[in-house]
Amino acid sequence: MKEINKTAVHFSSGVIIFVSLALLFSCKNDNEKAIGKSSGKTAEILVVTGNNLIWNGMFGEALEEFFSTEYQILNQPEPIFEIGHIPEDNFTGTRMFRSHHNLLLASLNPESDTPLMQLQEDHWAAPQKVVRLTAPDEVSLVAFFNERKEMIAGIFRESDRNKLNKTFRDFRDMKIINQLEENFNLRMDIPGGFYIAKKYAGFSWLRKETEKNGQGLMIYTYDFTDTAAFNPKRIISYRNAITKEYIPGPSEGSFMVVSEDYILPESREVEFNGMYAIETRGLWNVENDFMGGPFVSYTFVDEKRNKVVTIDGYVYAPNSPKRDLLIQMEAIIHSMTLAE
Repeated sequence: MKEINKTAVHFSSGVIIFVSLALLFSCKNDNEKAIGKSSGKTAEILVVTGNNLIWNGMFGEALEEFFSTEYQILNQPEPIFEIGHIPEDNFTGTRMFRSHHNLLLASLNPESDTPLMQLQEDHWAAPQKVVRLTAPDEVSLVAFFNERKEMIAGIFRESDRNKLNKTFRDFRDMKIINQLEENFNLRMDIPGGFYIAKKYAGFSWLRKETEKNGQGLMIYTYDFTDTAAFNPKRIISYRNAITKEYIPGPSEGSFMVVSEDYILPESREVEFNGMYAIETRGLWNVENDFMGGPFVSYTFVDEKRNKVVTIDGYVYAPNSPKRDLLIQMEAIIHSMTLAE
């Protein structure tokens, strides 16, 4: 955990959701207007504590323990979030801190009866998520955070995707976007730098390559016949068949496969842009070669066209961090909308 230097960071937010132990509801804050673009790195949270809350205590330890949890399935350990801290006095006295896109504000209110959680969007900048936690005492604050930590992490993950996609939209590749819509009846904000490496009926492979790393996006579809399409083993098996056919490695006879030697892929049911989907995370490697990295995919049904659709993003970054590159791929995938 690190203290953030007063000269180093920025912030953002504007819709309010109040969460108590019994109730969650929201309302628009019309009095606050965004003052500019939000700042801050991907997967970074700035924690602001009230003057009556000691950071080097139970609450700070609870945050550090949770947010330092390893990001799900990477080649090397990386935390789900980096966190920095600033006291409330320094925060309120400096505008630049309020532009950060992920803010967690915590304070104690001995006069309150129960803990309270509030969510504000685009409050000081845009895009931005501000989570406010208040509780009568530190013990109840820690317990309240632990009850809602997964929800809070989800809020900040969405914030990261929103910030990335806002950036991507500023320099998106409309030629690729239009081709994907024509081929798959869906739209995604594909940023500049990607190119279509291969395109066949029901399959496209997009790549972005730099001297240090690579990112790839696969989209493939087939007719929906039964719910076996959502079986995790079938999803992995179909991915392997696709990559063996279309994603070659650098040496003759090599091709991409899902790695199951040390870390097994993990699948779970999720809501993906309002649809039921299976999210699959795992590692890939190249058969008969030494390349590898993480991937994430979403499999769902386009009910209007009766098609199973999988959108799969992967990263190759040897000897380098991969979390932020994978989050970029997740953001691109989550920008997907089906054509009417």
